[in-house]
Amino acid sequence: MVDPTNPLASYALQATLLLPFLGMTVLFFGGRLRSSMQEAPKRWPGLVAVFFVACSLILSTVAAAGTRNHHTIAMQGGDWIPGFGPAFSFQLDWLSSWILMLVGVVSLMVMIFSLGYMREERDQHRYFGELLFFTAMMKLLITAGSYLLLFAGWESVGLASYLLIGYHFERPKAAQAATKAFIVNRVGDAGLILGIIAIALSCGSTTFTAVASAAMSIPHGTLQLICAMLIIGAVGKSAQFPLHIWLPDAMEGPTPVSALIHSATMVCAGVYLLARSNFLFLLAPEVGMGAAVLGAVTAVFAASVALVEDDIKRVLAYSTISQIGFMFIALGIGADRAAMYHVVTHAFFKSLLFLGAGSVIHAMHGEQSLKRMGGLRKELPVTFWTMCIASLSLAGLPGLSGFFSKELILEAGFESGHLFVTACGIVTTLLTALYSWRLMSLAFFGEPPSHRLAPHEAPVSMRIPLVVLSVCCVVVGWGFVPIRWSAWGIMISSGVLACSGLALAWYYYIRRPDARASLDERFAPVASLLRNRWFIDAVFEEHLVEGVVLRTAAGAAVADAALIDGAVRGTASVARSAAAGLGWSDRFVIDAIVRAVADITRFLSWPSRALQSGFVQTYALLFLVGVLAALGYCFSR
Repeated sequence: MVDPTNPLASYALQATLLLPFLGMTVLFFGGRLRSSMQEAPKRWPGLVAVFFVACSLILSTVAAAGTRNHHTIAMQGGDWIPGFGPAFSFQLDWLSSWILMLVGVVSLMVMIFSLGYMREERDQHRYFGELLFFTAMMKLLITAGSYLLLFAGWESVGLASYLLIGYHFERPKAAQAATKAFIVNRVGDAGLILGIIAIALSCGSTTFTAVASAAMSIPHGTLQLICAMLIIGAVGKSAQFPLHIWLPDAMEGPTPVSALIHSATMVCAGVYLLARSNFLFLLAPEVGMGAAVLGAVTAVFAASVALVEDDIKRVLAYSTISQIGFMFIALGIGADRAAMYHVVTHAFFKSLLFLGAGSVIHAMHGEQSLKRMGGLRKELPVTFWTMCIASLSLAGLPGLSGFFSKELILEAGFESGHLFVTACGIVTTLLTALYSWRLMSLAFFGEPPSHRLAPHEAPVSMRIPLVVLSVCCVVVGWGFVPIRWSAWGIMISSGVLACSGLALAWYYYIRRPDARASLDERFAPVASLLRNRWFIDAVFEEHLVEGVVLRTAAGAAVADAALIDGAVRGTASVARSAAAGLGWSDRFVIDAIVRAVADITRFLSWPSRALQSGFVQTYALLFLVGVLAALGYCFSR
């Protein structure tokens, strides 16, 4: 399965997909031997993961070089379900090559950062193995050449996120957060499944090239339905309103995991799906406009909630939801290149912010509340300056990468006449600048609490990714995308609002913190609304979660009562039969037959019982072996 027009890029693409799988296999099998390797350094799983991710990134660059001059690398092989096209279809073009390299860079930075951050954790082989699995599945999703294979990567990314969010499974909150993320994403996945089935029935294939060729012949009503189903899938994976509720709770996972999920992997998968399906939305612009309005509402809503959050990671979580809303705005109005450019810039400054937050949490001995921080800029100078660059880029300060990508989206909205989503984007710019500098003010300025333990700067392995990503936040904005100077009004207004938000945050949180108290009293109802997250989470908990749990518990109680009643009646019947004179035949014949059947069943079922161990790691390993076998078979053809 090689593209004859560029075999080198094809082999590089195959290798970059297989290397994370290979690294994961080494870690999972090596972890079994850890008891006999007591003298080995604790960092060996992290070093193995860094090596495989770095090699995969180099090969990704080689593969991406083959897409120059608008060339597309295509590989197909194997048959699966009739009417769905080839089982394995890979496609690498300008869109997937940029995101492939982005995932590689951010994953490498997260792996290096984790060397220091997770140094004292147990089961590091499991942590780094799951990170490699996450990276591998995201690369599979990106390079898929069909909706069917994309869905395989889509679901596998969901599984990987479940494992990583619940890494500390012994903590009830982490286990609940992982379960919540998994269940909420299934709602969006149901829409995506229906959309893929509709595509297969309408086009006779799910490969992107075949669907693009047949798109004009799809009835408009069916096309609208397909686009709507794809949006539902994207809303779930990218945590847009109202399926955003899983992402803030996902902060229970290790902070480097949050950096990877929020910047270049899971939450961007929905954006990538819509960008990849752009040829369908061009034929149904009214459905795409619905995605833009949804993104605009989500952007304002999430930014307003971030204004009052006190957990440093939750502030960044709602920031991600808001920034993904910007991307939905761009995709809905047809500015897919602007959306993907914002994906790139957002990946750099958001991963830097999360890793910087991890450095702060590491220095504060696990503390995440902004109320218990303050005055950290002197103790953590590298963390402070790098997070300062990331925060200003997030705020859209002119000259940094975030300003350029946001400006392209706002310009596209203004020039196309979509004033509502443009206005929402401008308002979000003000709110973003306000909450981003509020975070910096509470964490790094002011007076430190008197009872606080002495913080310390992060080790070198954690500082290197911060510096590298901060450089990316500065240089990525220059020379990559031409700014059209035809919308001076939008550019000036968004820049002024960004600076105004920064100034307001500086005044109320650094210059006059006493004035903030009177402001909170004056707008107490608004503050209460925001602190309760517009009561959306409460509605979900009360009317969905608790209702389902109560109904399930009631049903289980009825079932248990019926079962007990049946058991009692059955026992009484058996007792009467025995008393009636079954005698020795019941004891020595019937019981012997029953025991023989049980023993035979137990003997024949031992292979399946060995596989059904109940350990997620065993299931993941078996899944890996199957995937490697299937990929090896297809690549060898």
